[in-house]
Amino acid sequence: MTQPSDPRQVGVIVELIEHTRKIAETNDREDLIERLAVARDRITDPQIRVVIAGQLKQGKSQLVNSLLNMPVARVGDDESTVLTTIVLHGQQPAAQLIVATSDGGAEAIEIPTADINKDLRRAAQAGGREVLRVEVIAPSPLLAGGLVFIDTPGVGGHGQPHLAATLGLLPDADAMLMVSDTSQEFTEPEMTFIRQAFEICPVAAIVATKTDLYPHWRAIVDADHAHLKRAGLDIPLIPASSLLRSHAISLNDKELNEESNFPAIVKFLSDKVLSRENDRVRDQVIGELRSAAEHLTLAVDSELSALNDPDVRERLTAELERRKDEAQDAVQQSALWQQVLNDGIADLTADVDHDLRSRFRAITAHTENVIDGCDPSVHWAEIGAELEQAVAEAVGDNFVWAFRRSEALAEEVARTFVEAGLDAVQAPEISAREMGANFGGFKSLARMDAKPVSASSKAVSGMRGSYGGVLMFGMLGSLAGLGMFNPLSIGAGLLLGRKAYKEDMENRMARVRNEAKNNVRRFIDDISFVVTKESRDRLQAIHRQLRNHYRGIANQTTRSLNESLQAMLTSARLEENERNQRVAELSRQLNILNQVSAKAAELAAPRPAATGPTPAQPRVTLRR
Repeated sequence: MTQPSDPRQVGVIVELIEHTRKIAETNDREDLIERLAVARDRITDPQIRVVIAGQLKQGKSQLVNSLLNMPVARVGDDESTVLTTIVLHGQQPAAQLIVATSDGGAEAIEIPTADINKDLRRAAQAGGREVLRVEVIAPSPLLAGGLVFIDTPGVGGHGQPHLAATLGLLPDADAMLMVSDTSQEFTEPEMTFIRQAFEICPVAAIVATKTDLYPHWRAIVDADHAHLKRAGLDIPLIPASSLLRSHAISLNDKELNEESNFPAIVKFLSDKVLSRENDRVRDQVIGELRSAAEHLTLAVDSELSALNDPDVRERLTAELERRKDEAQDAVQQSALWQQVLNDGIADLTADVDHDLRSRFRAITAHTENVIDGCDPSVHWAEIGAELEQAVAEAVGDNFVWAFRRSEALAEEVARTFVEAGLDAVQAPEISAREMGANFGGFKSLARMDAKPVSASSKAVSGMRGSYGGVLMFGMLGSLAGLGMFNPLSIGAGLLLGRKAYKEDMENRMARVRNEAKNNVRRFIDDISFVVTKESRDRLQAIHRQLRNHYRGIANQTTRSLNESLQAMLTSARLEENERNQRVAELSRQLNILNQVSAKAAELAAPRPAATGPTPAQPRVTLRR
């Protein structure tokens, strides 16, 4: 008997989970049964999440609409996508708002599908509550395989309001489509976002849109390829036209559809995304399976050894007592893993805070140097745009760096358990929700009160200084019999007027630059206050997540050792007939657990890249 094509071998993993769960039920291990149930739910979740990201007005929503051949995302001339829109598969079109509730939860409210094209941030159906996102059900064949598109607000614009929120979605995503139109080559903000996003979500492609609008799109695509190569980013770049795709579908024109290049996007989704080349969920589930099998094997093997060889019972009892004490120590605050976790979180919090401060100090110093080299009242718009972009980039880089450090800390704590003899301890996946990014948009840089000096103001300033010179030297000249306006008084007036004008302009420039620097410092201070608070909250949430995860492992280890010890003591009191029956049952369980562990280790090995059709996977048959 065979199963359908299953590149992830989900059926195999589910069967292994079921075999392990039955043995856990036999041994009354409710804690392991609960963990295995969660693992089963995760591996059987059919959803494959694809985040659609990019700068403002690049054609993200139109790309989604054209891919699905139906209007599921708002399109317009302004900033059309203002809420995250999640598009899922369903038999009938439907839409709903997800709004925040007073207890911190969320509630779904049905809305007409026609309302998708409206700004739903203050929708009447929400009743004044905060709208978190929009969910759309679409009967599209492209989504039938489990794809879920997440259309995000543009990450550009004044103050980059959606940058961190979009980065926060990526750790839970299976893939990303970065959208950039072909009106120009990649900008520096786009390259920064691509680099940050690719570090978090390595399965990604860039779609160069609007090739129908710009005749020079091929040159732009070549330039973008060069930018990616210089940055060391191996990301496929797919030029495409949503407009041609829409016309091709309406006219049923296969050639026009090929010209739109949308088949290349569908091929990427099929070959790279649906195949789950980077399957973090699968790795996590296999780790949970191996850990549960290890806990059960410990108890079964200990009891079986005691039954088969009573002479080693005392030695095994002493060994289990020692390991039990070690496991109980692991639950206490003084345990090694607790020390590693607490020290790691303290170091991480300090390092993240220092990294953010150092980035902001460098930005402040650079901006003040720019201010010292120009008239801020004339160039304030350019200075503000550069400053806000630099701050958004710094916050994004700090976010990505903190995410990587958090993953490294989780692995480091897991190693302390491995060193203690638990080989199947799996580090938890750092959740995007724990990573936060809750501070929303940045506050804008304040306007300058000072205005550029007009020509009339310059003239008045010069005349004010020259008037005193003309008057003073004119009166001195009158004592010598000269008129008030004579060559000497006029020359003196010109010299003193020039001097007064120069001093007035220097004093004004000093005031303007000082005002500009104060505005920059206030802006940086406001952003630092909000981002630092969010960053510390984020790391505290990660601390709680890691602590609860590893404390659960320590508690489960203690229980496994306790039950192993109790089973050995019970085995000494069994009669011969009962002993033989128990040996047979334990041998059966141990045989199954060994096969589960071996198969799980095989599944955990790196999978070779698929080069053709995936063969059918045989059903798992464990020898009883």
